[in-house]
Amino acid sequence: MANDSRPNTFLQGNFAPWRGEGEVRDLAVAGEIPRELNGTYFRNGPNPAFAPLGRYHWFDGDGMIHAVTLEDGHAVYRNRYVLSRGLREEQEAGRALYRGLLEFQATEVPTFKNTGNTNIVWHAGRLLALMEAALPTRMRPDTLDTVGEYDFDGRLIGPMTAHPKIDPETGEMLFFGYSPFPPYLTYHVVGADGALVRSEVIDVAWPSMMHDFAVTRDHVIFILCPLVFSFEGLAERGGAFSWEPERGTRLGVMPRGGSNADVRWFETDASYVFHPMNAYEDGDAIVLDVARYGRLDFMSPGAVEDPAYRDENAARLHRWRIDLARGGVASTPLDDIVAEFPRVDERRLGRRHRFGYMAAREPELNDGAQPLWTAVRKYDLARGAVTERRFGPGNGVGEPLFVPRSEAAAEDDGWVLVLAYDAARDTSDFCILDAQDIAGEPVARVRLPHRVPYGFHGNWAAA
Repeated sequence: MANDSRPNTFLQGNFAPWRGEGEVRDLAVAGEIPRELNGTYFRNGPNPAFAPLGRYHWFDGDGMIHAVTLEDGHAVYRNRYVLSRGLREEQEAGRALYRGLLEFQATEVPTFKNTGNTNIVWHAGRLLALMEAALPTRMRPDTLDTVGEYDFDGRLIGPMTAHPKIDPETGEMLFFGYSPFPPYLTYHVVGADGALVRSEVIDVAWPSMMHDFAVTRDHVIFILCPLVFSFEGLAERGGAFSWEPERGTRLGVMPRGGSNADVRWFETDASYVFHPMNAYEDGDAIVLDVARYGRLDFMSPGAVEDPAYRDENAARLHRWRIDLARGGVASTPLDDIVAEFPRVDERRLGRRHRFGYMAAREPELNDGAQPLWTAVRKYDLARGAVTERRFGPGNGVGEPLFVPRSEAAAEDDGWVLVLAYDAARDTSDFCILDAQDIAGEPVARVRLPHRVPYGFHGNWAAA
């Protein structure tokens, strides 16, 4: 809380920052870590190093990487800040210098910092911490030391989404960057060797906060929602975004080998999507499963006090079926439970998936002032079945991540990794769930040395 008499929900409880950095070996384990799990789980999230200036939003905090390395049944934990240029300046000053999203209009101090706080991916021997408004930040995988901003040897001009897609067959990394100023959207392809080989400007009808996208084996799908960058009436509205549902939502489908001229736009009802689960081709159609919000007021004066995750507009699993032959989009709800952070087996990325995983709210728990998910939900989309592991009131969980038992294992033969906060102990566990028995007791609970603040996304890098 800074310059505000009201408690900030994103600086309370397990949303509050943990500012220590370190490494702990031979962590205590309840249960047994599967011997097949050898590698490192990396998780990113916001963790303000200094008391914020003015109003603070969850998306503003400095990035902190939490890593759990598993080897032969043993676990090591380490955590380090993403040491951006802005954070180094603040460390030298001993206080915050940069304002966040809700203070966008501020001009008396610098207004932008590449926090690198949203996701972390491993590709072509590089570990990259990501936020969608800037270049990626390269990190050392063994120590988590920050190497610095990475521009693919000078070939990347502009920001990189926090949600690149790594094709399981070609090894390519596909991503985009968006901007409030032209060009509004640019698509990029990085080869399996890590070289940026293609950049393509994509024409869009309006500048929008495009957080994520989807790919199939043969197509790329851009999700243009009516959350519009608008600098008119900025002071009156209180933020740089305007929710304009009359525009609807548009889904842009481009062949993987095509260009801007080949993009076809399909219209559907106004909504917002932070995160797709996956997409795939089905004959002359594309099936796209997403966590769909009915609306999203973002960076507006009431956005913190009345956020989208608290009402009927909160995210739920939803399916769009895009008819490439006849046009049109069929829109079908798949669940009525509030859920976010959808993931699939990464070997199924862009291919037909049967199973998916999400962090969910236990339905009998009342909406609170924080975006708290206390359950892991497994969807069997072939059977229309759901199983769930509940952690209980106040015990928030993060994004569930599936890791297969082996490269040849069946789609749900493996484990679901998830960070879970234990409110009674005020600490966090790294939980390993049997993907075929999600509702059962964890195979292992790795006892972490302290709580890990709620964060965003992570990935697994096999040893």
